Amino acid sequence: MIYLFIKQYYKSIIIGLLIIWLSLSGSKSLVPGRMLNIPYVDKLGHFSMYAFFSAMLLLDSCRWHSSRHLRYIILLIPLFFGALMELMQMAFTTSRKAEILDLLANVGGVAAGIVLTHITLKILAGFRSSPPDHS
Repeated sequence: MIYLFIKQYYKSIIIGLLIIWLSLSGSKSLVPGRMLNIPYVDKLGHFSMYAFFSAMLLLDSCRWHSSRHLRYIILLIPLFFGALMELMQMAFTTSRKAEILDLLANVGGVAAGIVLTHITLKILAGFRSSPPDHS
């Protein structure tokens, strides 16, 4: 069972591990905007990573033979994961701090990932269902 879960969700797991590393690493050089002195550019990183994370979780769970309701429960994972990462930054790092704006960027990214994935799946379904034009 664990093997099947890992096989199904390995891309989501890799993204989660990447988020853990980025969230808990002490290197300020990971954020290029800090070198350029662009305020709040790290929020774009939070937004992007959690959009990608939630999109991948949704795509991974679509291939899993589960109910649609369960797929949306699975999408609670990145929300709780984002809150946990903020708490871990506060507790375990000295160079990073928990910020409510980071958490809001995470939540916004999750919502955007869900919406963009649904739009993409509908567009792809339209391409698959339309007959080829042989004129």
